Amino acid sequence: MQTTAGNQLALSLFDDLATRGESIESAPKELGFRRSNAFAKIVDLGLAARRLVDVAYFLVAESTEIREQYRVDYGLLRWLMCTTSQNRRHLEQLVEEAQKAGIVLSEVDVNDSERRRWGRIPLMGSAFIVNGEFVFKVDKDLQVAIKKPSASHFLSLRYVFTSIHSKILFDRLIPYLADGITPWFQLDILRVWMDCANKETYVEFKHFKAKVLNRAITDINAVTGIHLEMDTKNVPGSKRVGQVRFAFQDQQPPDAQKTAFLILKSLYETLQQEFGLNQTEINEIISKRDQFTDKKINKAIEYTRFRVREGKVTRRAAGYLMKALREGWVLGELDKQIKQQADTNESIRMTAAREAETREQRLRAAASERARTEVEHGWEHFNQLPEDAQNELVEAFCSSQAASLAARRIKVQRSELPAHLLDVNVHGAFGSFVASNAKRAARANHGSGA
Repeated sequence: MQTTAGNQLALSLFDDLATRGESIESAPKELGFRRSNAFAKIVDLGLAARRLVDVAYFLVAESTEIREQYRVDYGLLRWLMCTTSQNRRHLEQLVEEAQKAGIVLSEVDVNDSERRRWGRIPLMGSAFIVNGEFVFKVDKDLQVAIKKPSASHFLSLRYVFTSIHSKILFDRLIPYLADGITPWFQLDILRVWMDCANKETYVEFKHFKAKVLNRAITDINAVTGIHLEMDTKNVPGSKRVGQVRFAFQDQQPPDAQKTAFLILKSLYETLQQEFGLNQTEINEIISKRDQFTDKKINKAIEYTRFRVREGKVTRRAAGYLMKALREGWVLGELDKQIKQQADTNESIRMTAAREAETREQRLRAAASERARTEVEHGWEHFNQLPEDAQNELVEAFCSSQAASLAARRIKVQRSELPAHLLDVNVHGAFGSFVASNAKRAARANHGSGA
């Protein structure tokens, strides 16, 4: 059985407010209330005020917990409302309108029209603009309904329409988006939905269609990217239209609207947190949103990030971004190719440098190992010599250039070195000296045939 967005909201609220403490699902059958008879509508609310409520409820839905109050940066509020006006009095009037408006709930027993449940919940509680923040309250029972997955479609929070009829129709039809088509609606019911029931102008279908339905469909198609079409059905036995239904094409995912709103919020946070735009700069962008579109802002962000990586931004990234935005600087494809080639060349250079350093390290390690081995061999040879031969080598060492360097290191005279042969600063020099002498002696012996 199909349920409208209003049904979902009415049921979730009635569930929470039921005096029996039980949901309608578990209520005894004799209670007699049917889902198809649950109804909710928003009254006394204009288009701009609906947008304010949409933003407020989006912020409520973002938090999983029930809160006493919600706080949002005033700039972010204006950003999400897609308003360029800096007139605070206008916002104050919208708040007053939202506080006066309410969701009217009604449910009638299909078997007994006298059995009826009714309720009204204000759309917004107390609200304040203070210290650069918008602080507001929402009825706790309404918060529960907003946060429930089953009530996720009771309002469309994401699009800015040009007429209140577009907004109402979209809110009514969005629950059927996944199905691709709606049930047949009686014209009288449709007129009530669109607040046209008591207006003589819309009694005839051709006027109702031309001035309300067609305009709303055109607006929805233009704003949302969803292609909406309307079919009609005549009253049996006459040429008078009695019912209409709507079909969707190029359907978006059910959560595409929320995703779009989240992206909008994310863009604001990027400007404020990553680039550090101050409130004056944020206000400039908000007041020129017809000129500074999301596309242009993202191109300016891309350009600024590119220049930061190149080291071209030496002061405020925010100032550079605003200049890029005002002057329409964009990152060209050739700029990207040049940077990519430069990065490739730098990578090749760094790889070659690392390879050269690796080779040099291996050569140094090999040389160090050879020197260590030579010292060890020198000392082994020295320790195997008779005492008089050792004394001769020590005396020869003290007269060498290597001894002069070793003596300077430990700050003694060369004649004093025999007493310091085991010093770390002398040990290696002496071992290497002995090894060299042994090699020369071996070569001399080999050359003489001894």
